[in-house]
Amino acid sequence: MNKLTLTLLASLGSGALLAAAQNAAPSAAQLRGLTPQQALAKANQWRGAGGLQSFVTSEAVVFRFPGQEPTTVALPGKQMVIAIAPYVNQTHPCKTHFMSGCQGELVNTAVAVTVKNQAGKTVLNRTMKTMANGFLELWLDRDQTYQVTLKAAGKTTSGMLNTQAGSDTCVTTLKLQ
Repeated sequence: MNKLTLTLLASLGSGALLAAAQNAAPSAAQLRGLTPQQALAKANQWRGAGGLQSFVTSEAVVFRFPGQEPTTVALPGKQMVIAIAPYVNQTHPCKTHFMSGCQGELVNTAVAVTVKNQAGKTVLNRTMKTMANGFLELWLDRDQTYQVTLKAAGKTTSGMLNTQAGSDTCVTTLKLQ
């Protein structure tokens, strides 16, 4: 290191150095104390980061850092997340959503989302934007079966979502027509 770099590092102080190091490379330490929603957001943020695998099951957000044991952040007891990638032309088969690898067709696309429970009560009705990976993430109550309807670019699709233990967390079968 040159003198200017050393002077800059010294002026930052140890707290700033630690924060800079944590932002530089994903690590399991950065997951401590995060809510499941925050962990999922972090997994999306770390997409493509040096060999890190991240996915979500019906029970937890899971991180596999190279050369380490998996780190998990448990989902809430009353809710789970289902990632949906609506599509027009292309999709991929999937059951478990890998934030580190799944890619949907419709990136940054506004989608009107309506979710109804088995009794027909609307539990979600809003417009959401697909993320850079082409997915919408829906947090829904557990042990339910839902009817989801998606509308985008003048096209519509619908299907069923299940939130039981072991249910799929990745839905890639909803074709907009």
